[in-house]
Amino acid sequence: MARLRLTRQNLRLGTGLILFAYVAVHLANHALGLISIGVAERGLRIAVAVWHSLPVTILLYGAAGIHIALAFAALYERRTLRMPPLEGLRIVLGLGTPLLLIAHVVATRVAFELYDAPGEYSRIVWNLWNSNREGRQMALLVPGWLHGCLGLNFAFGRRLLYQRLRLYLFGAALLLPVLAVLGFLAMVKEVSLLALDPAWINANVMRLTKGQSIDMARVSDGLLALYLAAIGAVLLARIIRRAVESGSDSLVTITYPGRSVRVPRGWTVLEASRSHHIPHLSMCGGRARCSTCRVRVIAGAEQCPPPAPNELVTLSRIHAPENTRLACQLRPDGDVTVIPLLMAAPSSPRPLAIAAVERDIAVMLVSFRGAAAPRRMLPQDLLYLLNRYSETVGEVVRMEGGIPTHFSGDRVTVIFGLDVGPKEANRQALKAAALVDQRLHALRDRLAQELGCTVDYFIHLHTGRAGVGETGDHALRTLTAVGDTIEVAQQLAAAHSGEGMGSIVLSQAVALAAGLNVDPARWRELVLQNGVRLRVASVDDPAAAV
Repeated sequence: MARLRLTRQNLRLGTGLILFAYVAVHLANHALGLISIGVAERGLRIAVAVWHSLPVTILLYGAAGIHIALAFAALYERRTLRMPPLEGLRIVLGLGTPLLLIAHVVATRVAFELYDAPGEYSRIVWNLWNSNREGRQMALLVPGWLHGCLGLNFAFGRRLLYQRLRLYLFGAALLLPVLAVLGFLAMVKEVSLLALDPAWINANVMRLTKGQSIDMARVSDGLLALYLAAIGAVLLARIIRRAVESGSDSLVTITYPGRSVRVPRGWTVLEASRSHHIPHLSMCGGRARCSTCRVRVIAGAEQCPPPAPNELVTLSRIHAPENTRLACQLRPDGDVTVIPLLMAAPSSPRPLAIAAVERDIAVMLVSFRGAAAPRRMLPQDLLYLLNRYSETVGEVVRMEGGIPTHFSGDRVTVIFGLDVGPKEANRQALKAAALVDQRLHALRDRLAQELGCTVDYFIHLHTGRAGVGETGDHALRTLTAVGDTIEVAQQLAAAHSGEGMGSIVLSQAVALAAGLNVDPARWRELVLQNGVRLRVASVDDPAAAV
């Protein structure tokens, strides 16, 4: 088992998971109010027994302090606030959550510690109902939950298991706060009826004295002022640093293909790209996880500090060659020249949605194998053969909504789903596979007469999430799909020997996504090069089953 490194990235993720677990338990407890306030009280007593214990208290509030401190550090270190909208939303929600929660924490945990006020729904809900603050309480649920969900998506969005469970997780993330709000409203309604009896209030609701309430308000205002002062200090420090770094002696030149920019020393290459409106792909938001922002340093490598541990882990995972660095982590000390290896900007008019995205696609690989010629085939004949095959595949798949992304001699790679949803993308791929099979079968017979050779072909279909963007230098750019889905499809094509299977082979994921009904007895399991077990089947006419 690989040893876990205590990096800032892992510390932020670990503390975030602790806080997310706390919020999830809190929401689940609210949802119990749909049954009754009594059931919610019993659930709350169990939660309080756990979260108020000394070890868990230290863990929870330690995680909160560390997470906020890391957020302030990250905000300070950012040289530019230009970022993708979702990333900006996550940061705003994260900074705004404590503003809403401070008063709630003071009214519950601090009141319990100072005045032994019980953390019970009867007291909390009655106070909120009596002060007409139910709406504010429900608003507390939104920022923290959204911030946590976005953080988890950034952290695990490229993991295969997460991608498989994405729809279920989305459903749970949407349903839990809705149930929590409904449960809370149900408790408000129940308490409003119970509160008509003064005896119930005297027996179940502990009211703070006027002096205690004033003390609680002071504590709340003090903590709020301290938090706002901390944010202000970070922003002021950014302004001072910018003024110091604006001197010409502190500037470095970063040269891209066709353009050079001057930025203060300490900026990352990714920040330089964003600040100067240079399109630069970064799917994980600059957290050294996805590697899509990687660049090749072709000059000035000696001006680049060595990679930090989190960058080293990612570079090792992708087997990056020498002088390849992550733009989100590289802060050059002097002038450098870099080439982004995955670019986000289209070189020709193309919808932005397919210029740099990560989405569910269907991928088709058409491979040509086993050329057997009675005589030695001349190079020009081989080129003629490959051109006829590639032209046939390209023409057919474009009619069905596919986009050929790669022609490599004996293989054509096609992707579906840039303009449609996953189900329709897989249905398009299945229909295209049937037509390609028909056309290639006829072409194979004709070329056998013309060239005296026979070439077998196989069509492999797989589906999943992949990064789609344009790659290449400033002169030649092509649309490319990358990620585990593409690698699995390629390994499927390599593992398929053709024995006992037809010319069209699809993974079970394609059948599930397209709603295809394939006889269970026809599925077989293949073990790919990376050890992944994949259930596949051959289909004679996939278009008929769609």
